[in-house]
Amino acid sequence: MKRNARVLASMILCLAVSAGSVWAIEGLRGQTWGEMRQEIPKDGDSNLLLQGWLRQGVDWAKWDKLTLNTYATLRYQADSKRLGYNNSVGPGLGISLEVYTPRGAVAALGVEYIWDRFFEADLTDQKVVLYMNWYGWWDLKK
Repeated sequence: MKRNARVLASMILCLAVSAGSVWAIEGLRGQTWGEMRQEIPKDGDSNLLLQGWLRQGVDWAKWDKLTLNTYATLRYQADSKRLGYNNSVGPGLGISLEVYTPRGAVAALGVEYIWDRFFEADLTDQKVVLYMNWYGWWDLKK
């Protein structure tokens, strides 16, 4: 896994250096997402969960609605039951192609290397994640 992390970090560094000399930085977009929820099962104890991430990126190039972005992220999750798999914090590095439209659609395709530290279980997990995500919004009144 450490080899994969070095390869991904090297790719991002090479892209940053080469893109920085060819293109001007288009933006320094940051994003955050979080959720807190109370799970109340029919039988058993309830569990309060908190999870989310904080991400700071660099937009290296834009082509119409498409953006090339590299980023660093911090992911976190915790719960009141202190379950080993629900309590972690960890950094990550990634690169993505993102599409934004003024009508409300957003989509991204990317790869991210994540180091998760599960502090209740005293474990560290490293992984490469290929992802595609999307979200949208609308206003029925309009």
